[in-house]
Amino acid sequence: MYFSTRRSPVALLLATLAAQALPVPAAAQLMVAPTRVVLAGAERSTELILVNKSDAQTAYRIDVENRRMRRDGSLETATDTRDGELFAADMIRFSPRRVILEAGARQSVRVSVTPPAGLAPGEYRSHLRLMAAPTNAGTASTAPAEDANDGSLSIQLIAVRSVTIPVIVRIGTLDASATIDNAAMNRAGDDMLVVKLTRAGTRSTYGDLRLTIAGEANPVYSVRGIAIYTPNTDRDVLLPLPADIKAKLAGHDVRIDYVSSDPKAPGLIATRRVQL
Repeated sequence: MYFSTRRSPVALLLATLAAQALPVPAAAQLMVAPTRVVLAGAERSTELILVNKSDAQTAYRIDVENRRMRRDGSLETATDTRDGELFAADMIRFSPRRVILEAGARQSVRVSVTPPAGLAPGEYRSHLRLMAAPTNAGTASTAPAEDANDGSLSIQLIAVRSVTIPVIVRIGTLDASATIDNAAMNRAGDDMLVVKLTRAGTRSTYGDLRLTIAGEANPVYSVRGIAIYTPNTDRDVLLPLPADIKAKLAGHDVRIDYVSSDPKAPGLIATRRVQL
């Protein structure tokens, strides 16, 4: 994207920064493993592996931020601390903080936590944000624009992408349970199945939702990575059903299972039968 303008270089720089701050899709060209960190008991450290899947040298900057979950499962930046929120930002350490990777290269990032003495039991959570941009991002050309001879500047805007990784620190013996309170097709007629989940206990839940027709052994549809973070107690999960899946489920007795994919708390979290 290119802009040609008569405004001052300062105004152009501000426009560039504002454009780079606009929301963009998650950095699909950055592979991170694992995508979720849980440290409990005597565990105090782990490693993230970053892989540059793009065809260009890319710089990655890593920061810690506090985020809260909305009822629909989306996350927003938390600039304050609300009742029941326990953040881990002050205890998270990581190195390196900036990485430059050639195309296809990988790098490990060490993540550790140092809980203060006497920290109250509970689940503390913050997020690591990995900002990625080609190493030439943000450069501005002061050469005259090709289609003008008035000395205007041409600035190339390059999107800065990011991905966030939750870092969860569990202190003490914690538990959680959940129920599937309801599941029904959205009345708006957009092939969206709305599953209402309720969580109880002292830690979050994390798992997969699986839809299985009664009498069949294997799920016909599943969605991975459904979390309900503390202190939230409920969440509406919106499942966009493909037309063929919706037709297959229509009129059948369907079992919906919420199955944990948290290796520290495996097993069936909740189940419910519904008629779709």
